[in-house]
Amino acid sequence: MQKMNMNRAHRSPRIAIVQSKMHWRCEENTIAILENLAQAAEAGAHICVFPELAITGFHRLIKTEAEPLRVEHALRQIRNLCNEKSIACVVGTPTFTQDKPPFNSHIHINEFGEIAAVISKIGLTASEASFFAAGSSRTIAHLHQTRCTSVLCREVEDLESISTQLTPGICDIIFWPSLIGHAPSNPPDPFEIDYLPMAQQLAKQSAAHLIQCNWPNSLNTPDACYLGESAVISATGELLFKLPRNQAGMAIFILGSDQYRWLAREPLKSNPAIAIE
Repeated sequence: MQKMNMNRAHRSPRIAIVQSKMHWRCEENTIAILENLAQAAEAGAHICVFPELAITGFHRLIKTEAEPLRVEHALRQIRNLCNEKSIACVVGTPTFTQDKPPFNSHIHINEFGEIAAVISKIGLTASEASFFAAGSSRTIAHLHQTRCTSVLCREVEDLESISTQLTPGICDIIFWPSLIGHAPSNPPDPFEIDYLPMAQQLAKQSAAHLIQCNWPNSLNTPDACYLGESAVISATGELLFKLPRNQAGMAIFILGSDQYRWLAREPLKSNPAIAIE
């Protein structure tokens, strides 16, 4: 494929958000990532973003799937395809060190297949902290001449600490990979967390576009609804659009636009139960 125009990408990058159906196995998720990444490149996207723990899936078998050699093999395939198609990719995966538990990371891979940044979740939930180590920094990657970083899932609650890491103008895009969503309580629950206003405030205080990539299904809770609906927020905090609820597919849009093209994937179906190993 012909190399993309770098100046055009810098002015107005075309983004692909992949609400990919979650699978139990690392290999199944990797196949889906590669298929979507190739489709995004064919659609002219400069950057393709995937959800939190996209390679392994975010489910109760994470300890089995977070195996270094399998994850390394998946990343090598993704990096090779990024280089082949001249497309950058942001993908969730466990990352590993020799002396610590794994990290819950969002890896930024540039259009040459190089790892430009590894951003590990700092604000872990209690259940995540039983397996993952906490990250310690939030770096900036350059993807098609666009400055990018990530804030993972519930970290959008940590507005005060993030404000010291992401000062206004330091980046152009904040990616927000996640697995969130539930039906509103009836009657309303005053303690229910609404992440969207927090994400809008984060975009505004950072003066950066915020792009969510949310899983459209949950394997731990297969009857869960109100998943998907990935939000795209302007650098002024305005909600530009949300993707379809509980639907697998890919959205293609120009950064800053309130319009997108939706490429639907296979309908979501309940995955067969798998015994915990």
